[in-house]
Amino acid sequence: MESDAQNRPLPPLPKLEIPEEIVAKAAGVIHVYANHALSIAREIVIDKNLKLVSCLWAASYIGSLCNFLTLVYIGVLLILSAPLMHDKHQHRIDEKLCLAHKIIQAQYMKMDDAVLKKIPLPSNKEKKTQ
Repeated sequence: MESDAQNRPLPPLPKLEIPEEIVAKAAGVIHVYANHALSIAREIVIDKNLKLVSCLWAASYIGSLCNFLTLVYIGVLLILSAPLMHDKHQHRIDEKLCLAHKIIQAQYMKMDDAVLKKIPLPSNKEKKTQ
């Protein structure tokens, strides 16, 4: 009986192949996302978008405090509970958000006047290349 199992030919393997249309669709989707990511990177590096840089810094700081699953769990809890809390306490929340927005704008203006306006920015004129 063992000799039959050893001498028996292997079953034929199916031909594994990805159709060209699926590869083209996947490449199109990846192309769109890659261009979007590159435009964000350009905005950070060239345009010096401080709001985006500060958001990325805050996200990295919060991310360093806990692991990914904890962040996902907190995000799900916030997504599920935030609308309910906002409906329940809408007036007070909007009031506090307006106050926080004014304070943040005032602090940004102070920082802009004290630090950011003193940073020399390169001119946008094209350099001559030879």
